[in-house]
Amino acid sequence: MLGVSHAATVGFNFQCNYCSAASYSGAPVTAPAFGIGTNAWESLTPMDTGYGCTPGYFTLDQVIGTTSAGSGLNPLPNGSVHVTWSAYTANVSGFGGYDRSSPHYTFGGTGHRPGEEEVYWGFLRDGVNFGPGSSGGDNNQPGYAVDIVGLKSLFTNSAFVVELIASGDSIQNLTNAFVIDATASTTQAVSYPNIPPVGNVGDTAWTRGVGGGLSTVSGPVNTDHLKIIGNRAQHSAGPPSFNNASTIAGFIITDKPVVSMSPQPLLATPGDTVLLRPIAVGVPPLAYQWRNGGVPVPGATNLTYSITNITVGGDFDLVITNLYGATTSKVATVTVDRLAITPGPTFVLDSKPSGTKDDGENFGATWLASSVDSAGTNRVGVMQFAATNAAQIVLPTSATTNFDSGVGTIMFWMRSAGTVTNSGSKGAMLFDRLAGSGVDLVQADDGTILVHSPSGAFGDFSSTRAVSDTNWHHIAFVYEQTSGGLVNLYIDGAPDSGGDNAGAWTWPAGQEIELGRSHDSQWRPYDGLMDDFRVYSRELTQAEIASVVSTAAVVDPSTLQVRFSFDAPPVPGLTVSWQSGAAVLQSADAVTGPYTDLPSAASPYYVEVQPGPQFYRYRHAPVLLNSNPFDM
Repeated sequence: MLGVSHAATVGFNFQCNYCSAASYSGAPVTAPAFGIGTNAWESLTPMDTGYGCTPGYFTLDQVIGTTSAGSGLNPLPNGSVHVTWSAYTANVSGFGGYDRSSPHYTFGGTGHRPGEEEVYWGFLRDGVNFGPGSSGGDNNQPGYAVDIVGLKSLFTNSAFVVELIASGDSIQNLTNAFVIDATASTTQAVSYPNIPPVGNVGDTAWTRGVGGGLSTVSGPVNTDHLKIIGNRAQHSAGPPSFNNASTIAGFIITDKPVVSMSPQPLLATPGDTVLLRPIAVGVPPLAYQWRNGGVPVPGATNLTYSITNITVGGDFDLVITNLYGATTSKVATVTVDRLAITPGPTFVLDSKPSGTKDDGENFGATWLASSVDSAGTNRVGVMQFAATNAAQIVLPTSATTNFDSGVGTIMFWMRSAGTVTNSGSKGAMLFDRLAGSGVDLVQADDGTILVHSPSGAFGDFSSTRAVSDTNWHHIAFVYEQTSGGLVNLYIDGAPDSGGDNAGAWTWPAGQEIELGRSHDSQWRPYDGLMDDFRVYSRELTQAEIASVVSTAAVVDPSTLQVRFSFDAPPVPGLTVSWQSGAAVLQSADAVTGPYTDLPSAASPYYVEVQPGPQFYRYRHAPVLLNSNPFDM
């Protein structure tokens, strides 16, 4: 006759403040109960945690039975189990599984703890790394021990298997541990073969990283009395430096199948090989059946499911059964990337008379055939920026190396009432190319033009004149980036304000030029009109700027880097998008090729519609994708 199916999960959980021998007030220790899938806590008697706390071996006792529902302990369906945790010191660090980016753990703090960290938050120390009486060195104290009595009251007619969970805040690798049948005096060793890379805190002579992981699974055990003991930890400043910790945060004891880590979702490209594999615990023999969308996959009856040369994705899970029950992993969605081509955005054309054209990408700005102000000034062909839709024109990263000159002139016409229609803490953005260094030109709330500089260069300064009067005004900013070099602002062709550089500055590498809206959310979008935007690679004189204002002359075309005259409406564009970061976009004029790499293209990639046909694809070297970085 088969016994009742049970899965028992225990984690050593607590919240603590770091303490010292001189000042320690105690901290609550919380521990989840035995149970199936519930992350419940109970506050227990305070015990020492942290570094250099009160010396002496301590224990934490838990009795978990059929009426242990109070104070967060999960009741057992039958029986009663007594668990004793023992160690010299303890601390906090969570086993976060897939819920954390690499490394897969957190360290310290008492905030929200996602996923497995809700259960396995806290660990018993190993008595070597940061043991009692010292903040470093090899303390040579005994390691942790966990003693469990009463298991046969839970697993009355069945054997069970054990998997350990470790976390720690001073770790590089984990030693093995011993699962001991105290009744039969037999011992099994389990190991932690695949610890993800840990992040070195850097405050010790050896690697002090935050880490942990899942152990291998023991063979079947059939006993009432079980002990779990960690192998001795070691660390050394080297060379070579190493830090082999021996900690425990929890364990799983079960007869029926339990998925202790489900496969994670994957993004694949056509031709990749996808490997789906959870980590599962249960008394063997275990039977496996993979499903796609809930439908069994023919022949997919192993723990690992491999899809070679993948072309179509799906929603995969694994059903695991044995003599004592069944369980199903979480769904792992496998997405196969596809190249997508959609209309938009439009492009404003570079109208400079010679040289390589650098067209701008238009996001929401509207072309107007003309605009006449109250003074009778008529600008033909202008762009309207609406703050309500955060309109913007961008000179992309691929083009901006043409605008890295250490001297230059930036100019444009603007017409605005300066009305604030979007919330924001500062003025409205006109010209933005600032990311650590660079310059912003901003329409301030008082109607002046603010020149915003990087830290350590020139101080911010504003025009003496307000320009938010709904009339057309010409703005020119002339700069020299050397230390002591001048930066000057011209309004309507006349010098207005300026200063000099306290230190040299440069344009930020790779930062695009943005008109009308910043990438920085502290600035409001511009609400108004703009015309005849230009960038020169030299300092124009006052007379040259005045001639542009009066006659729209193209001054020194050899140094004119870009000009958006806006005399014609923007031309249609396409957006080419994909998800794979390793893919290289290619283009061709015929579907059969030849295809040419576009090595600087990143998704989304914007391109103008051409008179002839355009074809795009990407190339990608197929790779093996493993859905489980803890794969054993």
